[in-house]
Amino acid sequence: MAGNQLTGQEAAEQHQNWMMINPFAHYNVSDMPKRCFGQDEYGKPPAGSLSEQRALQANVWALEQMLQLCEVIENNGEPDPVDPRLRRLEFGQLFNLYNDISDKLMGTMLAARKNGFVEFSGETLFQGRDEVVPVRLLRPFQQLKIEILAKIEDLRCIFTEKPLETFLRHD
Repeated sequence: MAGNQLTGQEAAEQHQNWMMINPFAHYNVSDMPKRCFGQDEYGKPPAGSLSEQRALQANVWALEQMLQLCEVIENNGEPDPVDPRLRRLEFGQLFNLYNDISDKLMGTMLAARKNGFVEFSGETLFQGRDEVVPVRLLRPFQQLKIEILAKIEDLRCIFTEKPLETFLRHD
């Protein structure tokens, strides 16, 4: 057999195994076997699936948005009074600048804070109420840029990797 093609028996066994875990293949839920997930597998798509690839692409997109947010703060902000190497920008100004880029500013800010790229006070900032709250980069922009681009490159490598067999095949 060439490559990853399955024999008829292997394909039938693979289909039968799939039907055992497919919740829509059972008339009675009690007939369905319970799946066991390891801690590292829970809530993640199967390795190599299209769902995994879409999740990786979504992570790349989110990191690109965070990089763009940091760049807007770097280019339009002022030196931080505590550490002049860092930049900060008031939320009101950031909102007005970023509104032309995306309507997902708060979600991007929360993700950037979770990843340790920016900080701001409060859980959520609101236009009008929190205009003067500073949004501050946590490291110099060039350092953040290198870190974010490295994460993006790592994710892109994961979903562009080819199985070793594709390189060894001599057709």
